[in-house]
Amino acid sequence: MKFLQVWVYGLVSPSRMFEELQKKPAPFWGFRAILIRFVVTSLTTTLALYLLDHLPFWPSYLTFLPTENYYAALIFFFPMFGLAAWLLMSAIAHIVLRLTGKASDFDMILNIVGMGMLVPMPFVWLWDWTMIALNSYQVATMAPSHAIAQLWEAIVESVGFKVALGLRTSFAVVLALTINCVYILLGAMFAR
Repeated sequence: MKFLQVWVYGLVSPSRMFEELQKKPAPFWGFRAILIRFVVTSLTTTLALYLLDHLPFWPSYLTFLPTENYYAALIFFFPMFGLAAWLLMSAIAHIVLRLTGKASDFDMILNIVGMGMLVPMPFVWLWDWTMIALNSYQVATMAPSHAIAQLWEAIVESVGFKVALGLRTSFAVVLALTINCVYILLGAMFAR
């Protein structure tokens, strides 16, 4: 089964996606998913915001990077941010599983988190591009839509933790929400 087919399963049947994902090389598929998510976002959404002279919603926290140049820099460092976030989220999930005495397969966690982060992106990209085209890329339109996408991501990852790692539903949900809170905090600081 091809990568695109597995990704489509994630949109229509996340449990089927993770059943198929268990047969795929880990963590390669998660790595591929992360690259697709963050490179496509950089080369479309972020590039468009830069070319249209948009400024981030909040000033840059990075003193060496002025707010006016933030999107220009983000085009290049967003994929690295995505890889770091993916590794950190997966490491936290692995550590939590080990500390609670549960079996953990770090490579499979990397696949679960990577694919979970990619599944909602077609809708996020379409929404972002539409809002940019309509000159409505503002906090009021973007925050709710991105919050919904983040919740969707957490739901997909919780299905992955349940299907691929055999976790109880409640534990899988709490674990997915925890690692997504980490991503939200990182994104608030660096992604803008």
